[in-house]
Amino acid sequence: MSKTWTNMTASDLGRAIGKGTINPVELTEFFLDKIENHPLAPRIYARTTPARARGEAMGAASRAKTGQRKGLLDGVPISWKDLFDTAGVETEAGSALLKGRLPQADAAVLTAATRDGLVCLGKTHMSELAFSGLGLNPITATSPCINDEKAVSGGSSSGAAASVAFGLAPAGIGSDTGGSVRDR
Repeated sequence: MSKTWTNMTASDLGRAIGKGTINPVELTEFFLDKIENHPLAPRIYARTTPARARGEAMGAASRAKTGQRKGLLDGVPISWKDLFDTAGVETEAGSALLKGRLPQADAAVLTAATRDGLVCLGKTHMSELAFSGLGLNPITATSPCINDEKAVSGGSSSGAAASVAFGLAPAGIGSDTGGSVRDR
């Protein structure tokens, strides 16, 4: 069954968790393993958060067993653009200026997502300080395009988009200052 997980939407995965046909811990391990073994993952993920992901997945599995899920996406793993503060995890916004920066608290949006049961897989590469819509970052990494790994996926949220396109996350959280994640 896990081979089909990359073809399912985050909502589909959430519904399957609710029905008891997918275990959030197994789902999270599946994606962590894919990230660890994918040859382009270092160009997509700045860093993963396996300990956090496993803890959040275990909590989601427990809630699913007792019928106390927090919502449709409770237990679904997602990636986060490295722009969003993550407590105790380097959040560098793709910049040498912020190298080694360790926030003490999660960004409000990450706090809300965690409260709703989403599982944090890790932080994805981005344009430096989200300043460019091109997706280029010669400082950390430039995320690849699904159609041509030598090309750029584009947008300041390029790593978030690439994490989904390459099947390394069912959903990715990005940001939109100048149109990088808008549906046109």
